[in-house]
Amino acid sequence: MSVMTDPVETSFPLSPEQRMVPAGAERQLLLVGIEGMLDTARLRIAVEGVLQSHGALCAAIRQVPGYRGPRLQPLDGMPPPKWQSADVAEAELAAWLEAFHREPLAAERGELVSVGLVRTADARHTLALSVNALAADRESLQNLFDQIAAVYLDEGSVESEDIFQYARFVEWRQDLLEGDDADEGRAYWQRVAAEAATLAPPRLQGRAESVQPQAGRHRAGGAIDAALAGRVAARADALGTQPETLLQAAWWLLLARLDGTGRFIGGWQHDCRRDYEPMQGAVGLFDKVLPVVVDVAMDESFAGWVGRFDAALAAHVDVQEYWSVDAPPLATHTVVGFASHEAPLPRGTEPRWRLTGLPDPMPCFELALQAAWQTQGAELSLHADAAHYSQAAVERLLLQFLALLEAVVAQPDASVGALSLVGPKERELLLARCGGERIDAGTQTVADRIAHWAQATPDAPALEAGEQRLNYRELDGRINRLAHWLAAQGVTPGSIVALNLPRSIELTVAIFAAWRVGAAYLPLEPEWPEARRASVLADARPALVLDAAAPPVPEGMPGTPPAHRISPQDLAYVLYTSGSTGKPKGVAIEQGHLLNYVAAASAAMRLDACRRWALTSSVVADLGNTALFGAFFNGACLVVAAEDDVKDADAFARFMAEREIDAIKIVPSHLEALLECESPHLPRTLVLGGEAAPRALVERIARLAPQCAIYNHYGPTETTVGVMVHAVPAGAQVSEQLPLTRVLANNRVHVLDEALGLVPAGALGEVYVGGAQLCRGYLNREAADAFVADPFNPGQRLYRTGDLAYVLAEGGIRLAGRADHQVKIHGFRVEPAEVEAVLLAQPGVRQAAVLAVPDAAGASALSAFFIADEVLADGRALRERLAAQLPAHMVPASFTAVDAFARLPNGKIDRLALAAIVPAAAGHKARIEPRDALEAVLADGMASLLGSGPIGVEDDFFELGGHSLQVIKLVARIRKLLQVEVAAGVVFDHPTPAALAAALREDSDDAAQLEQRAQAHRQPEEDMSETA
Repeated sequence: MSVMTDPVETSFPLSPEQRMVPAGAERQLLLVGIEGMLDTARLRIAVEGVLQSHGALCAAIRQVPGYRGPRLQPLDGMPPPKWQSADVAEAELAAWLEAFHREPLAAERGELVSVGLVRTADARHTLALSVNALAADRESLQNLFDQIAAVYLDEGSVESEDIFQYARFVEWRQDLLEGDDADEGRAYWQRVAAEAATLAPPRLQGRAESVQPQAGRHRAGGAIDAALAGRVAARADALGTQPETLLQAAWWLLLARLDGTGRFIGGWQHDCRRDYEPMQGAVGLFDKVLPVVVDVAMDESFAGWVGRFDAALAAHVDVQEYWSVDAPPLATHTVVGFASHEAPLPRGTEPRWRLTGLPDPMPCFELALQAAWQTQGAELSLHADAAHYSQAAVERLLLQFLALLEAVVAQPDASVGALSLVGPKERELLLARCGGERIDAGTQTVADRIAHWAQATPDAPALEAGEQRLNYRELDGRINRLAHWLAAQGVTPGSIVALNLPRSIELTVAIFAAWRVGAAYLPLEPEWPEARRASVLADARPALVLDAAAPPVPEGMPGTPPAHRISPQDLAYVLYTSGSTGKPKGVAIEQGHLLNYVAAASAAMRLDACRRWALTSSVVADLGNTALFGAFFNGACLVVAAEDDVKDADAFARFMAEREIDAIKIVPSHLEALLECESPHLPRTLVLGGEAAPRALVERIARLAPQCAIYNHYGPTETTVGVMVHAVPAGAQVSEQLPLTRVLANNRVHVLDEALGLVPAGALGEVYVGGAQLCRGYLNREAADAFVADPFNPGQRLYRTGDLAYVLAEGGIRLAGRADHQVKIHGFRVEPAEVEAVLLAQPGVRQAAVLAVPDAAGASALSAFFIADEVLADGRALRERLAAQLPAHMVPASFTAVDAFARLPNGKIDRLALAAIVPAAAGHKARIEPRDALEAVLADGMASLLGSGPIGVEDDFFELGGHSLQVIKLVARIRKLLQVEVAAGVVFDHPTPAALAAALREDSDDAAQLEQRAQAHRQPEEDMSETA
């Protein structure tokens, strides 16, 4: 067949739906399984007859001179489709189909379809149709299946005059756009778009920012059996909606629960053929993605939500033809989507035809649920971009959808926030992964290990500090002598010895000496204020205080061990942590707890291979206990770093190299600062703990020392140093925030909701810990609500850590700050640590902290502080990066570069000190006064909304704390005072008074008149308190 002779006059533009198909889009593939004896000649007649009847398949697609972009040229008949036939083994079918689908077709010559027929057995065939993406969509292929099967099986005929041709659809749609109702329809979508423009797609925690643009797709499949499908249909009928609408409402509800905000923008892939009976059976592109504004209140019922949602979809359908398919006013609705279709039914009996392959949801979706619905049962498939979602995350999300679907059908009147997302399968997974392996840690406590090594390896180096060096025999004898001296001072088993000693050999000896007489040690920081030390001592009531100013004199005491036999139930130490009441709490740790920790940590992090540990932190917090006790448990040497060694990068590098340190436990931000020298030195084993480790730091470590084994470590003091670790894979891409993937042996870690229920993967909950390392309790006080009964192990306890975390579908958790740090920004719950994690993941950022502080108007605002490369010094680039990754309410109002962070004695960032510099940072920039009335009116308006004093014309509205809600008010004020139309986007693009004034002048037909209006409304600062 040939193209009509006058290509210019007979060509037509692509439809809006066709123009949305990206250039070079992959063809659509239809697969049909045929079981039974097949007449191939008859099949060929049926296939070609059906294809010929559809005008959408009888056209060439080519460039035409004088026109931009490809155009359609009708043919006077369809060229015979390319046929390929083969006999292949079942195992080779997929590869054959892949090669067939990749065979090129010349669309400019009208080759829009190729046909393949594969025989895998005597009575088993697969029919494949590969169709140009501009010629057919999913339902078109399903229609072709039904029509070809009907013709072959003599169940009906297909004639071109009986089919609603695609050209008629295009013409009908154009008539609507030019009709009387067009303005009203466009106005409807303008209102929807305006609301949607303030929203972002749902932000799921399983999503990764990837650098793999061609990573492919993940798919998870599931089924709704006949029983559940029947309940869904009955519940939908009772709620006055359709089953597919109920499924979609449940999908968006699931994402609202996991997103945490309840408000976002999604996309509904909708086919209008389902709304117009004459169009059914047509072939062409009819699918479109309509924006769906999701706004779910967690206290409303599902019945209420689905009723509102049903009404919104009905309103969409009424004006769907007026949605600008090829030039939508927003793109965010194509990120996460939902698509539904009627499930195809098998045809015939001999042979039996079954549709086995249809296209997935539109490829524009990063994540989309597709439902093929029938009351006899439905097929679900969840599709995701592999660059952003793992296969495990996709599978878990589908499990959660099915669990939620069961819940909404059973409890439509329950509040949606109370409906369970955890079904039996996920519950089984969560409980299976919550615990570490079971090991026998033995009965030889950490306190006994030095005596053990004194016998086994007496001359091995045990302890070094400065020029002092002790082997295990010498260390053991020194401990024994001090232990006898302590006993002589009245220290008895069960008592406490307070150690007001600096990091030193004397401190280490005193710890073990206290244990040998059955006492616990209480570390004090010599740098503490006297009031803090007095408060701790008053609460602990120690039997003795050892002070560096009055050292003990154990000379003449026996070098043999005291008579006390150390028991796992003995109190090992008491550490005081900050309490929510402001009064410190003494955490009581037993010898058995510490033994389990050191044994389990040694196994998980291969600490037995570490021979020279550096002790670089204070022992008033248990961060350093990994080094302190990990060394002695495994017969290694502990090297005590001097203060100067851990406060200067060059000194630290020399210390590490000269002392041949091969293992260290340190706070990430402290280490980052210590790497700022010409020749940084890193050990073979590096344990990071105490705070989140920035990706930039981990990547830097990998570059400096590829052989360094890096472990991320976590655990509250109440659970004995740590209960989870993550080994960073060598050479692998570093995640934005290091997870925690392994629970230490004999421990349990759960992430639970407020009702102590299991939190599903991807959702935020609070970390609870149980098992062999759970502390005895708090010294001299009730534990209050810090410890709860374990709902999964009767008779046991869990510690409520106060740490928030997301459960990872792949296993493990990702920490997300503290429950008591959560704040509300513009009505949204925000965890500053989550923002901090994204900030730390930015290239060039070495350290960062995000705080919630009162803004000029008294509301909570986020302030970011960072240490970064010079190019990021003003924070503007960081603001832009975060704005691209986070919802507006999570982007900090201010970004302040600092040279260094003030630190607490344990090495962590002093956040109170940071909060104190917020006002100074805000006022650092010199103010430039307005140069004309227009700049003055805009500057005054911005200052009024910010609740601040006067601002300069070069001050950035958003850097001063402005946000999207205030932009709306500012735009309204500009319109009112200056009588000009201005879009909110203009303010976002021109955030200073000077830039905004310039943009308004450029867009104005009469800049002089604009200045006159501004002059008329210019008022003294004290009168500019009006808000629009």
